[in-house]
Amino acid sequence: MRPMPRCDLLRLFVCVAITMLSACGGGGGGGGGGGGSEGDSAYGIRVLHAALDGAPVDISSSASGSPLLSRQFFAGAKGYRSLPGGTQTLSLTRTQTPTSVIGNFSVDATGSDRYTILLYGDTTTFGLRTRLIKDEIPDANGSALIRVVNGVSKAADVTVSVGVAPAQSVAFGGNSDYIATAGGAVIVTAVRTVDGSPIQSGPITLEAGKAYTLLLAGEIGYYVKSVLFTDAP
Repeated sequence: MRPMPRCDLLRLFVCVAITMLSACGGGGGGGGGGGGSEGDSAYGIRVLHAALDGAPVDISSSASGSPLLSRQFFAGAKGYRSLPGGTQTLSLTRTQTPTSVIGNFSVDATGSDRYTILLYGDTTTFGLRTRLIKDEIPDANGSALIRVVNGVSKAADVTVSVGVAPAQSVAFGGNSDYIATAGGAVIVTAVRTVDGSPIQSGPITLEAGKAYTLLLAGEIGYYVKSVLFTDAP
């Protein structure tokens, strides 16, 4: 077997260190856990951090004098933070260098809006990318709802299966539709479409009447992780 190039070994070391810091700082659990921590709200803004070698980030609003969400690490599980109402600019910045803006987003928020900023990509091949998603959740009608967000680098397209529902294709940086399923333990699988490389496989416990987002994060060939967030309690 060919030895791993020195630059790749260094990058892998950095990625593992970031992941360990994430865990120590209250980062996300595995695919079976629920996202959230003290200070979470049912509405507002959150960040899904899928970039394995991306720095921790903050989200702030032009209508607020302080960060709304502080230190979201790679695969961190912090949920929504409340937003001030009205037209405003949301800024995603590096935690240690708040003058370093990764992305700006204009929103006109109400007290019942939910927004997600996806941070994905990498610092080498693709660059860091961002996407603002307005979370519009359909009526659950007594079912559990789950969607999957593909933030995995080197997975241009992911095939996602939830229980017995038809499989969906999710592009890099994209998300599936919400899929209705019964509550309880539900088998969720995700593979890279081109070659079947596994990303997520196994049961996830969902509660009927609630909506969830499953983030697929990391980079194929290094480290991938799934994190479950509650969208609507």
